[in-house]
Amino acid sequence: MLGKMCKADHITENQASGRFARICVEIDISNPLLGAITIEDRSIRMEYESLGSICFKCGWIGHNKDSCREGLVDLMPDETDIDRNSKNNTERENSTYGPWLLVSYGRQGNRNYKGRN
Repeated sequence: MLGKMCKADHITENQASGRFARICVEIDISNPLLGAITIEDRSIRMEYESLGSICFKCGWIGHNKDSCREGLVDLMPDETDIDRNSKNNTERENSTYGPWLLVSYGRQGNRNYKGRN
């Protein structure tokens, strides 16, 4: 479960757009963020805004990937460089977290849906 829904913007409430749903959700930050949720057998990618620093390695809020402590001792001493490179490439391809978690506004900036009727 994503969290407790607090509110939705006017367009989402009126189902005026079928492509996006913009909602305000109270999330439990003692757990990592969800990269996607499944609705009716479809995987829906999540985007977050106004969260501060997000770690794209572990999905937790409050630090970034450069200061992340996850996986500091995950390499075996007998692994070769080829094995490590292969492992890192696979991790990037299967990564749940990345810049796509953050809303990008493009040229128009943050659209304020308040007051639109």
